[in-house]
Amino acid sequence: MNKKSKTTTNSGTNQNISIVFFGNEKLVTGGGAQPVIRESLLAAGFEIEKAITGSLSELGQHESTVAVLAAYGHIIPQRILDEFPDGIINIHPSLLPKYRGPTPIESAILQGDTKTGVSVMRLTAGMDEGPIYVQRSIPLTGTETKQALAEKLQTLGAELLVETLPGIVSGALKSRQQPHPDRATYSRKLTKDDGELDFSKSAEQLEREIRAFSDWPKSRTTLGDIEAVITRASVVRVQGKPGAYTTENKQLIIYCGHDALSIDRLKPTGKQEMSAEGFLAGYKNRL
Repeated sequence: MNKKSKTTTNSGTNQNISIVFFGNEKLVTGGGAQPVIRESLLAAGFEIEKAITGSLSELGQHESTVAVLAAYGHIIPQRILDEFPDGIINIHPSLLPKYRGPTPIESAILQGDTKTGVSVMRLTAGMDEGPIYVQRSIPLTGTETKQALAEKLQTLGAELLVETLPGIVSGALKSRQQPHPDRATYSRKLTKDDGELDFSKSAEQLEREIRAFSDWPKSRTTLGDIEAVITRASVVRVQGKPGAYTTENKQLIIYCGHDALSIDRLKPTGKQEMSAEGFLAGYKNRL
């Protein structure tokens, strides 16, 4: 098939790069996020020939020599990789080779990392094993939720892509192999069971889970006969029987394997999210 020609202006901004975009950015955070990467490409003057959000059968014939992939969620077979001589460029929200796989954002939160970032890489047949064009890191405060961190990395990824895509297509920007591939780590796909709070774990670990799983699968428990999602909690340095809780002084404290969780906000099934004090006012006779 005929591919579109590439013309670069003196300023280095490629005015005639045609792109196939693979991805559904609104799935990034689960909060109806805007398609930041796609909108940034359009604002910078790139042409999106096709946007593939579902099956690869949507691709069909195309003229683009390069594609961009972000939050697509499907494996790209070699035959599709071969259709793009300038590559399929992936925006991966981790500092590769750390956290290859489907849940790098959640993994950074769960591990208590002090930094994470974005890798702009060329897609290959191996899972997130491709060479890297550029990486950029950001510090973590230890308070980020999955949604908030995903949005920040999505914006960073869009900025990096706009900066680097002209050089990638022209060949001026060269990729490098991932450092220390033998030290690569992998994130795993989450299941609904991950959302069940296990109070034999430490309070610190459960607090991280609440933030990491805030989009899905959410952190669930039962208090008395009330099923609820815990949406925000903090660690307190007290000890008690894991799983037992106290409601003194208008606080809801659940003991863990080490320390305890002070529940700040929660959402009973079928109700709006509320403060722990509001929950106790309405439900204390059922606890």
